[in-house]
Amino acid sequence: MTFTPPDLSEVLTKEQTMNSRLTTCQSNLRSILTKEEIGYTQGDGVIPLIRKLPVPQLASLGVNMYNKFSTGANLPAVITAKDTDGNEMANVNVNVYRIDEGSYGDVAVTSLGTVTTGNDGTATVSVPMPNDKGYFTVQARAGNIIGKDIGAYCTTALNADDTSYSTFSIFYDTSAGGDVEVMETENWGEGFVDVVTSSHAGYSGNYFGIKFTDLGSFDKTTVKDHRFIAILSDRGNGTKTDFMAFGLAFNIDSWANLGICAGAKYWYGDGTGSAGYRQEYVNISYMSSQDDGSPESAGKKFYDTNIESGYAYATVADEYADDPTVQYPNSYTRHGAWSFNPDNLPSGTAYPAIIFNKSASSCYRSLRFYGIGVI
Repeated sequence: MTFTPPDLSEVLTKEQTMNSRLTTCQSNLRSILTKEEIGYTQGDGVIPLIRKLPVPQLASLGVNMYNKFSTGANLPAVITAKDTDGNEMANVNVNVYRIDEGSYGDVAVTSLGTVTTGNDGTATVSVPMPNDKGYFTVQARAGNIIGKDIGAYCTTALNADDTSYSTFSIFYDTSAGGDVEVMETENWGEGFVDVVTSSHAGYSGNYFGIKFTDLGSFDKTTVKDHRFIAILSDRGNGTKTDFMAFGLAFNIDSWANLGICAGAKYWYGDGTGSAGYRQEYVNISYMSSQDDGSPESAGKKFYDTNIESGYAYATVADEYADDPTVQYPNSYTRHGAWSFNPDNLPSGTAYPAIIFNKSASSCYRSLRFYGIGVI
């Protein structure tokens, strides 16, 4: 066998490259340990330094369906894993489930498989729609760490990216004097739009609303067998005198005859006194004097107004509670229950609408809009 001696210059070059990389690795490891406030000595080599590295611990999972409403197509859900330092965490195996609204408030669960987060700490899963139209939650779970986001399968829908400034069309009681307007809209690219409204002059205690004509108009005949749903948050208003309602607004051009069909009101407060939720068909004035439940902090809520032949109801639903010891919730937490005969609806044209009260003669209200749909 012929022996070919190595090229010593090439060996030297490769050794120098290896030493340089080891020195760089050693420096990087020291920087990590210094940041983590973990002690080491200058004489520690690469392997001893590696042994001192902290093991990342999963602290949280986030789920975001940037489009939360679908008319049939699958929705992508982005799952984000973070460690105890708030840094994105790679190589986390996450089990994903779709938890559907079921009969009588119970739920149905569908496994969407397991995904693994990439170097950026995220993974994307395609969420198919349930067999029946309605709302659902996408749950991400790794051990007792869970994250979630809520969505809906509708006939027609508007997501945040489907909206523009003109989408948020204001109606209000012009006889009260003053004016109400949309000051600005801001799409943050995170699956929601912030809408700031202002109300000037006029008396306190009256109301104004945002109508969604893009979702169609209805009357007491065509409204039957429809559901009107929205994901909303009333932001920055923490007094028990403020509320926001969602439902079907009748006669919006004739304020004296304005009515809300099964309007779901989310009325929150500071924890004192009476507040809560109320669901009913009303002339708007009743919504300021009725309550059902205890006040809670404002936040993202799911509004569901369901109108069927001979029956109508509305609820405000929470995303289910974050109890890591329970793999699935038994039901969605719903607030209030009120029903009436839809045959008693008034004549006139109605639109899906968000209603606010004016707690002062001049006030600003900030709405976070995630989406709206009609089934």
